[in-house]
Amino acid sequence: MQGFLGPTPQTDEDWQAKIYEALDLFSPGAPIDEAGLLAGRKSQIDKLLDAVLQRGQHAILYGERGVGKSSLANVFATKLFGPTRYIQIIHVNCHPQDDFDAIWRKVFRRLEAEDASITDRYERQIMPDDVVIEMSKFALVSTPIIILDEFDKIDDNNARVAVANTIKNLSDRSVKATIILVGVADSAERLVADHESVTRCLRHVPMHRMFSSELREIIETRLAQLGMAIQPDALALIVAMSRGLPHYAHLVGQQSARVALEKKKLVVDLSHIDEAMPGSVGQIDQIIRRQYHQATISPRKGNIYKEVLLAAALSPIDDLGYFAPADLQSPLAEILGVPETKVSLFGQHLKNLCEGDHGRILEQVGVARKYRYRFSEPMMQPFIVMNALAGGTISRERITALSVSHYEPRFSSEY
Repeated sequence: MQGFLGPTPQTDEDWQAKIYEALDLFSPGAPIDEAGLLAGRKSQIDKLLDAVLQRGQHAILYGERGVGKSSLANVFATKLFGPTRYIQIIHVNCHPQDDFDAIWRKVFRRLEAEDASITDRYERQIMPDDVVIEMSKFALVSTPIIILDEFDKIDDNNARVAVANTIKNLSDRSVKATIILVGVADSAERLVADHESVTRCLRHVPMHRMFSSELREIIETRLAQLGMAIQPDALALIVAMSRGLPHYAHLVGQQSARVALEKKKLVVDLSHIDEAMPGSVGQIDQIIRRQYHQATISPRKGNIYKEVLLAAALSPIDDLGYFAPADLQSPLAEILGVPETKVSLFGQHLKNLCEGDHGRILEQVGVARKYRYRFSEPMMQPFIVMNALAGGTISRERITALSVSHYEPRFSSEY
């Protein structure tokens, strides 16, 4: 049994208070804002801290959607607070329609000088040099950190270029301010495309999917704070279904803990996960549910789109989330209940799932005979697994067995 049991609640009100605490402690719907709860990210935190503590260094935090980038950006700087240093963190979200002026007005509105917002100084358009001037005004004991989250969403390439040039100017002038770009991308270069001179002054901080040990830490840390524990097989199942994405570890962990507490139990077991599954699936974004329906509907009898997607969701992936067609052979055979499957059985299914008629649920890279695939929306993978479990398509034992090495990054140079 994983965890340490606390005192047993004595009244119905005590149990209900414990449920409220569980709902608050797990964070499937919002970024984490307490450093003590950000399990498994020490390496990335250290890299961001190094960038902040070195003049002229900035950082770029990138990875798949759903791996916890915003949570990390929210809390890493809490380790910098001290009696001789004043940290000022400005965290803004970028939007598709933002230009350079709009981005920095968001930042300046959160900065004050002489009890007035800095943005009040700029009736005209804000330019890159204005940013350098304002960032140069901070006291020596102050450490300003500007976090531009969801940077990948900006449609205006001129805005991207202007931000990149601003970072370079701040670095060249050794201004004591750190800009951290956060976004969905396979590489830092893709997030600030064609700006090689800028990437040299950016500390690259890739966010991979979490390892099994890191996902276990998420669940065990929170349950311990609740005075709860979890059976090893239940913990293994949550980890297997999460597919390396912390959002789902939070979601299933939260809902399973709630079910256990509603039954006045302090130990989460498999029966609690089973009972929590329909509610967990019901909380998943409606867009994902609709995309899955479009991908799997077909007028042709005998199609195996659902089975192929489930096999893909359970297959081993590389650092960027890609799998090869051959990776599906073993899990698909298990799902179909046959001794073996060949790529010729499902190869066309994979290609079709990359097309508009099936919602482009997969994307393809590479060349013929060396194609690799991944889910266009990473959050789709755990949904498929959880949906299959909730619907009885696959047993929890098979999920755990097929996902023993559910995410161990392996480098691929085939594309």
